[in-house]
Amino acid sequence: MRPGEGEDEYLINLIDSPGHIDFSSEVSTASRLCDGALVLVDVVEGVCSQTVTVLRQAWLEKIRPILVFNKMDRLITELKLTPFEAHAHLMKLLEQVNAVVGTFFAGDRMAEDLKWRETREHDTTSVSADDTVEFEEKEDEDIYFAPERGNVVFASALDGWAFTCEAFAGMFEKRLGVKKETLTKFLWGDFYLDPKTKRVLGAKHLKGRNLRPMFVEFILNNIWAVYDSTIIKKSPPKVRLKLMAGTQKRWKRLSRR
Repeated sequence: MRPGEGEDEYLINLIDSPGHIDFSSEVSTASRLCDGALVLVDVVEGVCSQTVTVLRQAWLEKIRPILVFNKMDRLITELKLTPFEAHAHLMKLLEQVNAVVGTFFAGDRMAEDLKWRETREHDTTSVSADDTVEFEEKEDEDIYFAPERGNVVFASALDGWAFTCEAFAGMFEKRLGVKKETLTKFLWGDFYLDPKTKRVLGAKHLKGRNLRPMFVEFILNNIWAVYDSTIIKKSPPKVRLKLMAGTQKRWKRLSRR
């Protein structure tokens, strides 16, 4: 694809490594040749043993991976989940993936702690008080996957689409009158947009109001509407009405509440 005016052109070589556990050696080889990685997780199958293996390999090679929740279409066509149910399912799945990454971090910190203690205890007579080095604690916040940070992609390889929260934030920035940075930060998780004040609310501040999470209201509802019109009910002429225009109508309806 040619870059636009003022943009740079990049050549990216992609290595498609097999996902089956019998081909772990190929994943290991590919990880040593790459500067980054896309880790695909089937949103229906969830975290499998090979998922853990790939994440561990990326961790060992110090590669910053991007998490791709693939086969999003299966949530609609097979599991028949509502947008709200799909959001809860994806949040749980993300927690599972981050839990795996957290174990890698904990294991490394334990090993570093043991090494530090052994070094400190070794030949203590030759080490003065000034030479003693305190064990340095490290933050683990930046190792996790978070859609608001842009390292999580939602996709359907079968139907040829993918998106990030930032992409949708850019689309709705002018329509909602909310800055892109703010939308990107709160489009994922238990955050709700007050249609009257246009303020982002947390789950604790709903006070019984019937609002849907922003990820559901402005992203999943639109995707479900497209599938409902093109695959489930097969009425393509309605697609235009159920995309961005559909979001505007829902927004007006919410504002009247």
